[in-house]
Amino acid sequence: MPRIFLQALVASIMMYSGLHLASLGNILFGYELVLGWAGYAVTLLAVWCAINAFNMVDGIDGLLGALSCVTFGALAVMFYLDGEHELEQWSLCLLAASIPYILLNLGIPWGQKFKVFMGDAGSTLIGFTVIWLLIVATQGHDAVIRPVTALWFIAVPLMDMVTIMTRRIRRGDSPFKPDREHLHHILLRAGLGPRQTLLAIVGVAFIFALV
Repeated sequence: MPRIFLQALVASIMMYSGLHLASLGNILFGYELVLGWAGYAVTLLAVWCAINAFNMVDGIDGLLGALSCVTFGALAVMFYLDGEHELEQWSLCLLAASIPYILLNLGIPWGQKFKVFMGDAGSTLIGFTVIWLLIVATQGHDAVIRPVTALWFIAVPLMDMVTIMTRRIRRGDSPFKPDREHLHHILLRAGLGPRQTLLAIVGVAFIFALV
């Protein structure tokens, strides 16, 4: 429960600074869906979803870092194409900062894995940074991408979270109750090794980002 309050706090600080979801773009038969005051509640939900989605995929070595690299890389490309070079550099710096963690986690090139954990603090930072950049990219008259396009950049962790929470609720369990039904668990049970599972999930995320 304290984690929810912390997530609400960082979302509130972001909104107090003037950054929130004011529009969901032209999703209603070509008409823009302006949120008005509801935008603040939607922003709170978006921050909560992003943070928890990235937290939940942190189940095998390198997965959280690799998925965040896909998102930061996709954002860097979009910012570059739109001439937003400061935001492009931010995205590239975050991508570059994630690479050493992935290499250590996977034991590349040393051949020996190092026990480096993101933990809740790391996944919270990544999730919040991702949603912050996505909101910056999708809002205002100089928006870089449409809000609906932003969902493709985080499609894999988001779909995994929604699916697993829906399954838990249908069973009568708490949506936050840990289990072994995440996408990476399913692929591991299907016979894929940890590296194969990592490559499969990141490959799908990369394809979604290209869309």
